[in-house]
Amino acid sequence: MAEPLKVGVVGLGIRGFWIAQMAYEGEATELVAMADFDETKLEIAREHFPGVTMYHSGQTMAEEADIEAVFVGTGDRYHAANALEALRAGKHVLVEKPLAQSFRQLEEIAQLSREKGLTVGTFLELRQGPLWRRVKAIIDSGEIGDVLAARLVDHVGRDHSQFFGRAATRSREGVVSLVVQKGVHALDLLNWFIGSSPRRVHAMGGLRFFGGDRPADLHCSQCPEAGECPHKLKATGGLARPPINIETNNDFCVWSEAVDVEDVTFANICYESGAVAAYSEIHFAPWYGIRFTIYGSKAQMQVEANHDTGEAWIEITERYTRNQRRERPTRDTGHGGADPALIVDFANAIREGREPVSGLRAGYESAAIGIACRASIDTGAAVDIPDVDAVAG
Repeated sequence: MAEPLKVGVVGLGIRGFWIAQMAYEGEATELVAMADFDETKLEIAREHFPGVTMYHSGQTMAEEADIEAVFVGTGDRYHAANALEALRAGKHVLVEKPLAQSFRQLEEIAQLSREKGLTVGTFLELRQGPLWRRVKAIIDSGEIGDVLAARLVDHVGRDHSQFFGRAATRSREGVVSLVVQKGVHALDLLNWFIGSSPRRVHAMGGLRFFGGDRPADLHCSQCPEAGECPHKLKATGGLARPPINIETNNDFCVWSEAVDVEDVTFANICYESGAVAAYSEIHFAPWYGIRFTIYGSKAQMQVEANHDTGEAWIEITERYTRNQRRERPTRDTGHGGADPALIVDFANAIREGREPVSGLRAGYESAAIGIACRASIDTGAAVDIPDVDAVAG
């Protein structure tokens, strides 16, 4: 068995602590260092991760700690900067999605990683989920033929309205677009299933349901109507492992004037192979889940994953006979168990000198579609996506 990959984690929010816990417990990794500018979070880390060295700066950790890779768990707007700091220090990087928030940032990461011969991974863990691995296996078996077109509907239900109450995600300043922040998971699956690179996007959308005229600083805990509001949010967040509870500042009113990210997006995507796809992301849907229709040269495949109930099914309809078969491969429709598998694959990819399953291309192309969607909505024009191979040289 290969030596564990020595890693450091930068960014100690809820997600960062969870990433650290997986690296701490995993057989493929050894958690050596952690970094955050907030001393309170470092104190929590010292309590739960004995023997791990703490830093107040991700850059200092990347430059000085005895590590091989940096796992980035900071807020979205800092992902690219943290990744570039690590790459400049000669470290591999595994970055929380999205990989970056602009074409320029994506290009810089691609170029620098290729120049230095370093591995880039992205936490697009659905590729490790049992349902989605089954869908990919059916496509790769040739049962539906060549993938020619696809339709993807990403429903985001009521219980996930927190995007519009989080300080970090309710504005374009923080996330650019919720397609970049949230939609990259589903878009990465779409790219994976089509098996080609996206080249052009034309999108429309906007803010249709959330937002309003409530004060920007109004918290649910201060609102006299909170008891009747179906979108009431909590100001704290926690984990079972490690057992922590952190003040998150995530209970702002979803009807606030500060909300300016889109809550609905419809996009058409053209691929290098000639395949085309339609994507929609709706944040005021009554349920939370994903629906795929994948049109092959031999058959059509429909997939539904309801994250609220855990129900999932795959249905294949043969083109000419219209014979159908349906299977229910799992009740695990989300992240469950996929994060640790992604980390193991990343560590193994470095040892084996290969691209991780959720590597640079996956992170680059999923984020690029979201960035292009936002630009297309703003301009009304189609937006071309730079080729990751061309920009990386």
